[in-house]
Amino acid sequence: MFSMRLIIGIIFLLLINVKYSFANHKFTCNHFTEKYEKKFSLPNKLLTSISLVESGKKVGDKFTSWPWTLNVEGKSKFFESKDQTLSFLKLNYKKKKNIDVGCMQISLKYHFKNFKNLEHALDPESNVRYGAKFLKSLYKRHRTWNEAISRYHSSNIPKKNKYLEKVKHYWSELRQKKKYIEIGNLRKKRDEKIEYYREILSKNKYSNKI
Repeated sequence: MFSMRLIIGIIFLLLINVKYSFANHKFTCNHFTEKYEKKFSLPNKLLTSISLVESGKKVGDKFTSWPWTLNVEGKSKFFESKDQTLSFLKLNYKKKKNIDVGCMQISLKYHFKNFKNLEHALDPESNVRYGAKFLKSLYKRHRTWNEAISRYHSSNIPKKNKYLEKVKHYWSELRQKKKYIEIGNLRKKRDEKIEYYREILSKNKYSNKI
């Protein structure tokens, strides 16, 4: 039989772990793509779908956009943290200006002037906000979402058509909730674990009285 102190300790650790998970999730690409889709009146899940194509990475058993992603002269690089990514950028930006950064893989070659510095360009919220703004400007210019999506990546016809198909694939998958980390799932797991240990605690109290 579990001791009362052990059970309380387990519940406390669970709460800390869930709080940490929520804190991390709050600053991921998916959180901000959902936020700025609404602010810029973009089609539901479109910005998130683009971010999956641009910076998608398998994290655990889920495929999600990764904020610490760079594309250096056509080669993708995934880093563990903001500090690691920023260190690489500071060392290599002046040597190789053809670098795309962050959740939305914003090109520093063409768009760096719209940011205060490298850290601002890499920041998940700033990065996603600018990606949303740029996508909306493409839509206003070209009048269709297909053309806006395509030109987010390239104006080269073969490249933009291939890119459009990739985004449409993720867009379809995403609307079926197959490839994206949901806060709701984290909350459900937390509640299930806490309820389980509450039941054990309750049984332990009852058995002690007998």
